[in-house]
Amino acid sequence: MTLNNKLTLLVDWFKQQEIQWDEEWIEIRPSSSGYGIYARKDMPKKKRVVKIPKEAILSAKSTGIANVLEDEQIEGGCSLTLAVMYEFSQGKQSPWFGYLQALPSSEDLPIFWSEEDKAWLKGTEMEDAVKNDLNDLKEDYTVIVKPLFAKYPYIFTETLVDEFFTLDKFCTISTLISSRSFEVDTYHENGMVPFADLFNHRDGDEHVHFETDFEVCDACGALDYCGHQYLDDLEIDSEEEKEANEHGNTSENEEWSDVEDMEDMEEEEQEEEPMSGSGSDSGSDSGSDSGSDSDSEEGPLKDLEELEKQGINIWKESEKKPAKDTCDMVLSRAVKKGEEIFNTYGDHPNIVLLSKYGFCYDDNQNDYVSVSEDAVIDACLVVTKEQVKEQGEKGDDEALEKIAIELTRPRWEFFLSNEHILCPKGDDEDEDEDEEGDDCCKDGSGGCCGDSGDHEHSEKEEQEEGEGEEHGHEHSGNCCGEDEDVDEDVENVKSRPYFMNEEGLYEDTLMCLLHVMFVSEATFATFVDIEKAIQYFETVAEDGQNRSKKTKKSQQLTMAKKRVYQVCSMLSRQRYNEYSEDTSSTSVEEDIKTRDQTTHLRHRYALTCRISEKKILNKSIQYYEAAEQSKGTSSEPAKKSKKRRV
Repeated sequence: MTLNNKLTLLVDWFKQQEIQWDEEWIEIRPSSSGYGIYARKDMPKKKRVVKIPKEAILSAKSTGIANVLEDEQIEGGCSLTLAVMYEFSQGKQSPWFGYLQALPSSEDLPIFWSEEDKAWLKGTEMEDAVKNDLNDLKEDYTVIVKPLFAKYPYIFTETLVDEFFTLDKFCTISTLISSRSFEVDTYHENGMVPFADLFNHRDGDEHVHFETDFEVCDACGALDYCGHQYLDDLEIDSEEEKEANEHGNTSENEEWSDVEDMEDMEEEEQEEEPMSGSGSDSGSDSGSDSGSDSDSEEGPLKDLEELEKQGINIWKESEKKPAKDTCDMVLSRAVKKGEEIFNTYGDHPNIVLLSKYGFCYDDNQNDYVSVSEDAVIDACLVVTKEQVKEQGEKGDDEALEKIAIELTRPRWEFFLSNEHILCPKGDDEDEDEDEEGDDCCKDGSGGCCGDSGDHEHSEKEEQEEGEGEEHGHEHSGNCCGEDEDVDEDVENVKSRPYFMNEEGLYEDTLMCLLHVMFVSEATFATFVDIEKAIQYFETVAEDGQNRSKKTKKSQQLTMAKKRVYQVCSMLSRQRYNEYSEDTSSTSVEEDIKTRDQTTHLRHRYALTCRISEKKILNKSIQYYEAAEQSKGTSSEPAKKSKKRRV
């Protein structure tokens, strides 16, 4: 079936679902990426161009196997993938057939690339992400999906499983989900939103955004007050009453309530007495009143019957349908006639754009580069061994390395045990810790740990830590050569990553760790009292702002900073060399030249990732080498200006 034929079916389905858009203002056209939305007229900012009823949304709550997903407590991306797979298996019997038939068969994501194409990702953040994404999908399929076939054979028949529920289909549909789903509301959570997913992506200069009433009943999806919310309120009232009873307030409340009820009853009796008195003045009046009451009850009914005989619908107003809850696409800025109307998929680094949406671009300000914890340990040992030599220790490399390990291990273990205090993150820290450690390892006027970096770490450094990383890595506290006899599976688990942002500056947590590693022996000995450690980092921050004073403490701090910067520049150089099998990694200019000469789209994207990361590493090397050298002079390297995102 051609794209145009699929589009005709899709548009007809949109209309059946009462999805609203003005065809005089916008049109859907086939494009290189499938379909696109184009403006037929100039349109002003804030115009609502599409309204999509939530009844049209395909989610784990609306699919035909919603009960199975709920009973099995399957959530997240896996539940939506299963929902879409099931609806695909139903063919034309699915309520979403008109929508599903227009979806691409798959997205060209790195997990589907050949091994030859994946080799171009060598050294990039994508290299491990691809392996981990595939492993995660295989695990989900084995642990979550396959057991359903035996438990629900009347739903997942052998014929359907062989055609629609294979591992390959699971991976394919998962990629569609990752690239096209929206966060809808508290009921649907993530779902496929027909029409909204036709708007293609453009970063930083998009035209539309997605709007939805997110807070709905999480049991039925109702936007207005519903029975579930009523029951919740009853439960809350019951708990409050129980709590009041436990605090001994029942008798007072009941006494007050009884008195109030008695007063209300007396007022009602006083209001009723005059009415009965006026009716008992004379029998004829009383009879007249009685007849009047009867007429007042029967009269209107006769009038209603008469209106109905005349064909007048007296219930017209009450039959009016309530407004539908919708998801809307709204213009964020004006659009000119003929322009393609773009949405944005969010502020993502290239690793996310390529792994989820199948594209990436140069100079992405959300990009980052990571270094492994193992690399940090090795670099710390090298610098500590040099420090031992400077202090006059004698011996061969093996003896000096043993001393370095003995010096390094307690500091590393101290940091792992107290990281939550020294570097609190978000809602995890207690208020006291937040107040005490506010100057430690946080961005501020003095930079990270008081250094002159003016770090402005992207939130993606933490959000994307899970993208393409293992499900989790337990820190056992062992490092620096301890416990050499480990299980092979443990050896294959990649160690914790530390990140540098687009400006080439390492995250605060790593800078805090390195300061612990290279603080003087005398100062580190005081860290047995964690308050002393916090005070030290406050001093570090102050030193970053007041460098004119030269004291013994400031000289020790200068030496510690020099070693911190030495490790940072060493890590960045080592990371740069990971893009090739040997240490002769190509330059950015050479990679750009290679990319310009290739016509293979996958290779171009892989080279774009590599080029972007190498640019970051070059900035990092330049900055930290200058910082290291400046520790021998009275000046610091020039601060980098913070970049604002509009």
